[in-house]
Amino acid sequence: MTAELFKELLFSPFGLALLALLAERWFPWPEQWHPFAVLRLMAAYMSGKVNKQGRPSGQQKIAGFLGLLTMLLLVLLPAAIVFAGAEVSLAIGWLILLVSLRQQSTRQATQLAEQHLAKSRKNAARSWLSRVTWRDCDLLSEHGIAKTIIELRATSLLESRFAPLLFWCVGGPLAALGVRVVAELKEVWPIAQARYRNFGQATAWLYAITHFLPSFFLSVFARAVGLFRRNTPKLEPLKRNPVFPTIVLSWLQSFSYCHKVTLGGPIQAAGIRISRQRFGGRPAELLLPYAAHWQRLWQGFIIACLLIGLFTLFIYRP
Repeated sequence: MTAELFKELLFSPFGLALLALLAERWFPWPEQWHPFAVLRLMAAYMSGKVNKQGRPSGQQKIAGFLGLLTMLLLVLLPAAIVFAGAEVSLAIGWLILLVSLRQQSTRQATQLAEQHLAKSRKNAARSWLSRVTWRDCDLLSEHGIAKTIIELRATSLLESRFAPLLFWCVGGPLAALGVRVVAELKEVWPIAQARYRNFGQATAWLYAITHFLPSFFLSVFARAVGLFRRNTPKLEPLKRNPVFPTIVLSWLQSFSYCHKVTLGGPIQAAGIRISRQRFGGRPAELLLPYAAHWQRLWQGFIIACLLIGLFTLFIYRP
């Protein structure tokens, strides 16, 4: 392989994606300085100003749509200007992808929650989970804590890894940033909470559109793997949930089917119990020690997809 060919492959979308994955994993961005931390604060402040309780649902939906549009413009417009005007646009694009792959906060919180749960410190485990999810964690049992940890790990694979990388390969850095911003706003304005039931509708709708294909591809692969495993639970028809994203439920069902672990079931948000379909399998608390290994396997699958793309580019290069 010549130096020219190596440089071409290294700076291809697949090569840059692999470099970004390594950088995010081994040289994480300090959480307090991460742009998404600022994004969440801005989104929470905006919703507090424009999402007034007592207004008609139609006005709340319009306010949510305008809030979503404003946040996307505030993030994507400056990024587009810098990316288009920079002399080193490739480096700026790679930096945007690195920002979009943020997973450190979820990874750290779930790891610490798992460690505390192993030492029977349930309150500490609940506290760490409360930092990275809008669900009520104060009353979670051991089973609920374990299930929440596994679900957060699985969801982060979809939102922090596969979706941004897929959009990066198809549409470039701004597409990757856009899909990740939508995922972040969906967490700040969850329609499962009564105060965001109408305000977050536009964000939930856009999330469902942008994450349909990533969820579909991951779910198909998970179900294909599950077919070759013994004693996998029976797949029940997926029931639509009006306040919990069907896209996420589909992925959780496939993840549960692949690893034979119980997921789903009712959750609580802002003091209100929300029914969800339960996906059968072995108890989550018994399989929790394997959760980190499963996450590494799925990230290995994502890396394998990038390597296949890089190898294909090597064979069929112009």
